[in-house]
Amino acid sequence: MIDGIKNRLQPASTARWILGGFFHHPFRFPVALIRSLICTKRLCGRWWPIRVRVSPGQRFKVNCASRPVVELRGVLSVISWGGSDLPSSLTSGAGSRITLLGNFEIGPGVHIHVSPGATLQIGGCRNFSGSGITCDSRIMVERSVEIGHDCIIAWDVFISDSDWHNIAGIDRRHSPVVIGDRVWISHGVSVLKGAVIPTGCIVGAKSLVRSQIDVENALVAGIPAVVKRTGMEWSR
Repeated sequence: MIDGIKNRLQPASTARWILGGFFHHPFRFPVALIRSLICTKRLCGRWWPIRVRVSPGQRFKVNCASRPVVELRGVLSVISWGGSDLPSSLTSGAGSRITLLGNFEIGPGVHIHVSPGATLQIGGCRNFSGSGITCDSRIMVERSVEIGHDCIIAWDVFISDSDWHNIAGIDRRHSPVVIGDRVWISHGVSVLKGAVIPTGCIVGAKSLVRSQIDVENALVAGIPAVVKRTGMEWSR
């Protein structure tokens, strides 16, 4: 049964995606295909298979320093949302590691920065109909950020494991961020260094998460975010 669900959630094969693209967007899809090939080459070091699929009309800039370790087991799709065509980007430094375990979508205006030697792991889609980031959001990794399977991240979300600036007399601080499986992060949320969000949680809009949440399947909200309700169940 689980294998059947997984099979239904697999993206179209590369051939079907290309044929469908030419059928639905005969004039714009060739540009999207070229962008997809270039982004795949820059991120994975090879042209084929196409692991980055840029939708017609969307733009995605990949900046990879030498020697990043990139493992894309799923497809990273750059899609439109809400009529926006803002460009998105992914930047990785030397010696960084980026792992994508399943299919993941990012919308317009999404920017991901992985510092030299840092690690970003994204679970992607496993049992839900999709997983991704809506739009206008930013992930900044200085050391380690982990995002679980089947997570949904809304617009205007900021995720970072570091303060990023030095203050006189105070050491620069960073601490890993861990977001569990099936987490729904609502719009305008900030997830800061040391945040741990367990499996199945919902983070309310405009909340700030900066510590460990100890309860799974909980609604957390506020500044700072605290548990408001337990026993939550949600689906896309």
